[in-house]
Amino acid sequence: MSPKLQTQGLCKRYGDTLALAPTDLRVESGEFLTLLGPSGSGKTTLLQMIAGLVAPTEGSLHIDGKDATRMPASERGIGLVFQSYALFPHLTVQENIAYPLRMRKVAAARLAADVAEVLEMVRMGEYANRYPHELSGGQQQRVALARCFVYRPSVVLLDEPLGALDKKLREHMQLEIRRLHKVLKATFIYVTHDQEEALTMSDRICLMNRARIEQLGTPLELYDRPVSRFAANFLGNSNILEGRLGDGGLAWKDRTLPLPPANGTASGDNWADSGDGTAALLVRPETARLCTPEQALVQGTVSQVVFTGADVRVHIDPGCDFEFLVRSTRDRAPTPGDPVGVTWNPGEAVLLQR
Repeated sequence: MSPKLQTQGLCKRYGDTLALAPTDLRVESGEFLTLLGPSGSGKTTLLQMIAGLVAPTEGSLHIDGKDATRMPASERGIGLVFQSYALFPHLTVQENIAYPLRMRKVAAARLAADVAEVLEMVRMGEYANRYPHELSGGQQQRVALARCFVYRPSVVLLDEPLGALDKKLREHMQLEIRRLHKVLKATFIYVTHDQEEALTMSDRICLMNRARIEQLGTPLELYDRPVSRFAANFLGNSNILEGRLGDGGLAWKDRTLPLPPANGTASGDNWADSGDGTAALLVRPETARLCTPEQALVQGTVSQVVFTGADVRVHIDPGCDFEFLVRSTRDRAPTPGDPVGVTWNPGEAVLLQR
């Protein structure tokens, strides 16, 4: 089955600056793909080339099997939603949503029916006659989404559309956009630098770094099995223990830490290292647990305990240049200054490839 959208060697340079290295990406029909990464990672450049707003330096883009590399943006059948809602202040909600249909010269009867349908879809029917300044930020964002959805694009591009909203409203709108994706059955490509947003909404995440794809996979794959230090640090909290690989495990400080099983063994032979025998072991704070020093894989002293509401984050100083973080329950939280041990299931740790 051919993909909805595919790039092959798609690249963008501005003089000597590489905005996007040659990139191969396949997006399936009906998929929700998130382009995630820090500023300058290339995610917005990639989105803009898919939209037709930026011409690639080299490479190709195909939509529904057709070469769209040089196709005008207006002919690509793509919908766009930006962080700035760009609503017309002098038009009502209903008129804003109808605008794309008027530009396409849709008949009046069909236009009215389509606008009514999409107003219901985004739950804004009772606000049809209000103006943008009479709406909250979340309501304005719904109107912007409705204006995009009303002409039924098969590909919807969303460039950090929730960045201007407060945390609680942003979390609500994440679920709303996910719901609308299922209703429309369109292909969504979503740009964000917010890791929680990406984990919550995506079928797959394309993690980008330094104008390249760092890792591509499901949210679970990227979180549980990051391939690099960058991926481990960017998604979630991380404890990364740097040491030297040996037959017995990872030599770290004055002890040897067990390696996660690889191909049925606990040997490091099947894992990539940095080329000089050193490697990095990732232990997520939620997979680590506090224990007595006698049971510990890592020992240290509690430096601080931070209450976050859902849990307690215990920062432990193991006597080197980083702090080990453990997520704990409130009833088991130690006190700063306490000597503690930390242990984990080796199968839940990850030996990073780079």
